[in-house]
Amino acid sequence: MSNSPEWLNFRTLFSLSNATRFIQVAESLGVFALLMIVVIGASIIAPGFFTYTNLSNTLITASITAVTGLGMTFAIAMGGFDLSVGSVQVLTAIVAASLLSAVDPPLSILGSLLSGLALGLVNGVLISKLRLPAFVVTFGMMSIVRGVALLVTQGQSVMITRHSEFGLLNNGKILGLPVPFIIMMIVFVVLSVLLKHTPFGRHACAIGGNRAAATVSGINIDRTTIAVFGLVGVTAAISGVMLSSQLMIVDATLGTGFELQAITVSVLGGTSLSGGHGNLVGTVFAALLLATIASALNILKVISFYQYLALGLLLIFALAIDTARRAFIAKSLLSRA
Repeated sequence: MSNSPEWLNFRTLFSLSNATRFIQVAESLGVFALLMIVVIGASIIAPGFFTYTNLSNTLITASITAVTGLGMTFAIAMGGFDLSVGSVQVLTAIVAASLLSAVDPPLSILGSLLSGLALGLVNGVLISKLRLPAFVVTFGMMSIVRGVALLVTQGQSVMITRHSEFGLLNNGKILGLPVPFIIMMIVFVVLSVLLKHTPFGRHACAIGGNRAAATVSGINIDRTTIAVFGLVGVTAAISGVMLSSQLMIVDATLGTGFELQAITVSVLGGTSLSGGHGNLVGTVFAALLLATIASALNILKVISFYQYLALGLLLIFALAIDTARRAFIAKSLLSRA
């Protein structure tokens, strides 16, 4: 009985689940520990870092990145990613800013979110129905959406002059916490429920874990793929609204390289590029780590080129951790088989 194929298969799946869960917790704690080390180090070497104003600004920056990173986590867990999020972010920011000249803030936000959803759904349809790689589709969409943003604005900036209360989405506080951080936490809670407690989240992870097995089990891969990329588009639009509220003036040059930040915080947070699972807690910690490093470098007056260097090193570090993670799981399964 103990050596039957059914028992061995169950034991393998149980071992994989336990190994994955253990690694997710360990990586979340590891990123949190690294964040604490950076915070303590920055407080010592960067005068003015550990102040309410700077910490608040750091939380705002981290929240904007984390919101899109949380959506990206779903795409990566499904075995793909979205390179167009930076362009979607800036276009939806432009939509929000432009609509504010004609409608009230709630309608402008709704228009921005619907724009992001539409762009995400287009990505999903092209990937699922035409069987095109996510890299090809989203890379092309990155250029197309950026081009649309340039055409719409004619290369000019869009300034938000009406509805100054729109700025409260960035400057407002609730219980002493910045509104962007509250928004990010709401997105985190909603997506955590979707990922862990709904068929949608389980199906996305199942597709990333084993696409063939997901097909055999009856999962509608096309529908799930479209929904996931629609979700990524919405999260990019939320960050676009947050960005427009932060700056109160937007142009088509914003968001360049934002896709790398979203991918970095997802992978560094513990979501494997091979798919199969997502670590939303780790994504939030990684976004806070990224924002903390950027804040410390700004206070130390380190030129922006080094910030790109830090981002690149973190991405390589995250990929190295991802490779080690997969090797550990494979070794664990072999030892228990």
